[in-house]
Amino acid sequence: MVVTKVKQIKSVNKLAEGLKYIKDGAKTIGTELLDPDLNFPIKIVNGQPVSQLVSANLLVDMDSAFSEMMQLKQLANIEKGRPINNEELSKNDVLAHHVIQSFSPEDNLTPEQVHEIGRKTALELTGGSHQFVIATHLDKGHLHNHIYINSTNSITLNKFRWQKKTKSALEKISDKHADVAGASIIAVKNPFGHKEYAAYRRENSFKLEIKSRLEFLLKHSTSLDDFQDKAKALNLAVDFSGKYAKYKLLDQEQKRNTRDSTLSKKGRYSQEQIRERLAKNEIVHPLEKIKTEYDKLQAERAEDFEKRVKIEPWQVEYETDSGIYLQIQYGIANQGTVKIPNRLIDKQEDGSFDIFIKKSDFFYFINPDNSTSNKFMKGSTLINQLAYESGEYVLTKNPNISKLEQLVKEYNYLVSHNVSDSDQFHDLRDRFIEQIEETQQSLKRLDDKIERLNKIASALEDIHLEKPIDAKAAYQVLEQYSISSEIDPKDIEKQVIEVSVERKGLKDKFDSIVKDFTQYEKLERNAEARRTNQSLYGKIEPKEDLTK
Repeated sequence: MVVTKVKQIKSVNKLAEGLKYIKDGAKTIGTELLDPDLNFPIKIVNGQPVSQLVSANLLVDMDSAFSEMMQLKQLANIEKGRPINNEELSKNDVLAHHVIQSFSPEDNLTPEQVHEIGRKTALELTGGSHQFVIATHLDKGHLHNHIYINSTNSITLNKFRWQKKTKSALEKISDKHADVAGASIIAVKNPFGHKEYAAYRRENSFKLEIKSRLEFLLKHSTSLDDFQDKAKALNLAVDFSGKYAKYKLLDQEQKRNTRDSTLSKKGRYSQEQIRERLAKNEIVHPLEKIKTEYDKLQAERAEDFEKRVKIEPWQVEYETDSGIYLQIQYGIANQGTVKIPNRLIDKQEDGSFDIFIKKSDFFYFINPDNSTSNKFMKGSTLINQLAYESGEYVLTKNPNISKLEQLVKEYNYLVSHNVSDSDQFHDLRDRFIEQIEETQQSLKRLDDKIERLNKIASALEDIHLEKPIDAKAAYQVLEQYSISSEIDPKDIEKQVIEVSVERKGLKDKFDSIVKDFTQYEKLERNAEARRTNQSLYGKIEPKEDLTK
């Protein structure tokens, strides 16, 4: 397992002392002669040549690393018109970045492998245009790298800007090379898969998970006391003592409470509305089963997907025990890798991979030549880019399918408990109707999209013919939709197939749901008839049937 830390060096003395410390022979000299291709210094110990695990980038002599780094900074100051050797002006300036990479002994990596991971990490982070010294220390119970990176670029003479996202980029680059070498990496546990994502994204992930647990509790609690007891079972702290209801996840790194007003502008999670909602419930999961049932629901959601695409072996740069790294083009002249974890992959017998992604998933794109291009990308962007490069069809699962499936499960749960005449059942009916209407609208949008794509495809096909039917009309169609005539009609036809498959999946599910809804309405009518009969004739004996 690899762990990275970073320190900024702002003192000339600390830079000199730090470089001297990391190159200390007592910490870096091994017991054997290693791969000569890595150009490790050779030392004689007990009459035998051994390797010292230190190396450098863009430095003539490691022994003069401090002087060479300072000379480059002096040149940068001269070229940019800054004062030279002014301690007052430079005392708070970042002279170098000190990166520490620590590895677990359980990874069983050799010192040479650890050093190479560090060297590749530094090269990728800096684009290879910064001086650095790397030393692998052997004196502790675990192997670890010390890397001193000159903040001055050797080509542009500009400073390496350490921003909020730089630490995340460093960790992702380090994880990639450690993963490829066979080391374990820290598994991140949150809805987005990226612990280091921006603060606002972390906050939003808390909100999403809180809302998920609250929605489950709203369906499976019968009173405020029952609600609070079951919330504890789901590791959700509930505070109804103040003006606002407050919530906090106890099993995640949430530091501050979240008000109900930040979760719903309509007050859905206020104490008052929760009490009103719970009064409608008759059949719920008992306290002892609430955690098991919620975990089951979450597992079903985790297995759900929105888009699927086939990945060919040539698209895979590395395959590791934890996933695959894919080569993708992310914009013009921006090529890099993205990791897909195993939980999103089905490997096929022919060596290809089926990956299942949600649009809301986030992945980290790493450009090995320019770390400033590293960024998070959405699942929808990734899967479409992969499909474009491979020419494979993207199979999209319309989100309304999952919504319909969940409503059917709730419906079946109530029916199985003979609940067909209650506020709980009527509330489900209202949501059922809303979802049917939403699905119908989605089907209409897909129909419109297919019609539009077919119109574009027919115009493109006509233009590309030697004797078009009406080139002028075809160009008018393309202009109307802002489509270039240079686009291959086959690309549009591919989209038609993809959208058509999505529509068929949704339509099939919709048709089956309508049948269930018809059954529900029949149950409701029967229940209403029973209530009416009981009200009108409850104390009257039925008349004798004289027709018999």
